[in-house]
Amino acid sequence: MSVKEALDKYKNSFDSLSQAFVEEYLSYGMTEEEAKSDIQQRILPGSVVDRIPTLDAGVYQAASLLLKERFLYAGSWQDIGETFISVNEMAELVDKPHFRDWVASMRDNWESSAPAMYPDSRLSLLSVMSQDEGDYTLAVWNNPAEPEIWRYSGQGEHKFKDLLAWFNWLNGN
Repeated sequence: MSVKEALDKYKNSFDSLSQAFVEEYLSYGMTEEEAKSDIQQRILPGSVVDRIPTLDAGVYQAASLLLKERFLYAGSWQDIGETFISVNEMAELVDKPHFRDWVASMRDNWESSAPAMYPDSRLSLLSVMSQDEGDYTLAVWNNPAEPEIWRYSGQGEHKFKDLLAWFNWLNGN
């Protein structure tokens, strides 16, 4: 499966994910209108991307083949509970105090985390689930062909060999 096929599958699952989201929120006592107000899918046009910003301001990594395909498919993509950020948003968000505090906390308190193991020049921010909770997905540039993808949500960490493995996981494969 290509990145485009995985992204098509993810995009096309929006209706079923939306319904599951509404049902979950109804179980918490919210109204259907309240639940639906949080549901949106916004996909901005993609573009050719040759360089990916890292957490080290001004340092870029060459875009891998899978990342080029992802950014050609979509720029920024906001979905239920997750935003796949654009290259411009990557560069902007990594300078925000809240994100810098998260990186520092990961370095100080989670010795096997990507921020603790790698310098900023080998990490890129790919997606945001919750800035308030510190739920982020990073590209870890430790492989010359494709970066690994490390996802942090709650107190959990998931590692994927590459972008396609991550998208396949998002699709339930």
